[in-house]
Amino acid sequence: MLKKLAAVVLAAALLFMAGCMGGGPKTGSANLPDINPNAGAANKATARVALYFSYNREELLAAETATVNVPVSEPLEAAVVRALISGPSVNRTELYRLFWDGVELVGVDSNADILFVTLSEEFVSTAPEKVALEEGTVEDQKRLAICSVVNTIVEMGTYSRVQIYIDRQDAGAAQRITRREAGWQDNGDDRLDPLGRMSELILTPQNTLIEALESFEKKNWGRLYNFIAYTNPDGTVKPDTETFAEVLDKGNVLESFSVTDSSVSSDGQEATVMLNYSIKTREGETLSRPNIPVKLVREEDIWKLTYTSLVKVLVNAG
Repeated sequence: MLKKLAAVVLAAALLFMAGCMGGGPKTGSANLPDINPNAGAANKATARVALYFSYNREELLAAETATVNVPVSEPLEAAVVRALISGPSVNRTELYRLFWDGVELVGVDSNADILFVTLSEEFVSTAPEKVALEEGTVEDQKRLAICSVVNTIVEMGTYSRVQIYIDRQDAGAAQRITRREAGWQDNGDDRLDPLGRMSELILTPQNTLIEALESFEKKNWGRLYNFIAYTNPDGTVKPDTETFAEVLDKGNVLESFSVTDSSVSSDGQEATVMLNYSIKTREGETLSRPNIPVKLVREEDIWKLTYTSLVKVLVNAG
């Protein structure tokens, strides 16, 4: 009997020692699953998208190529519209947010090639405390905000048009808005139809050159300065604003111009735009020059005219 009791005690002791050494079943917190510090990454994806915002508080659109977080529970387009509502990155000082506090995305839906974007009622019932556009109205800002959504979505390549809806709380359902509520003054009582890409608002190479030359015509050197790249392809930089104005004040007078076609380099960082123009030289001679190539570069996603090309074409010509 004593031998059997001793054997039982010895077996119990061995089992206890095995448990202390980790050989037994885990209990307590040891049964919890391992925590993945990057578990959130499994619930979302990312996408690189060109987001359009106001350029220098003008009624022009320029893009920031940004990484957008996309939760698995919603479409990419919803995440993109939310990014547009939030505004550009803080370091993109030339770009300005077009939506204002209180405006939110309610949801997106689609039918064939049309994306339906429903915004909260605040888009039509409230207004920004300060208009984002330097020389624009609230209506101008609303219209450009819608255009920023349309151009961003269409350039993503899935949808050709965007229909804007508003979630009217008193109606209990999303509804189309009038053109006047969207910022358009013509046919203001008509309902806003689906909108396609509006390239005339985007700073493409051609549009950038046009805006720069219009500033040159008006001798608005400060505005022209904003369309000139900081660094030229040869490594030189544009002068400060005071020197810039002095150089142009001594130059020629631009009397007329037209932009024809353009080409973009294979890496997408340089462009050549063909220009026809007529100038009056410092000596009073009128000079017409057809099919002149003008060089532009992409600087932080934005097309800019090079300073050397500006001087060559308009200052030193003649």
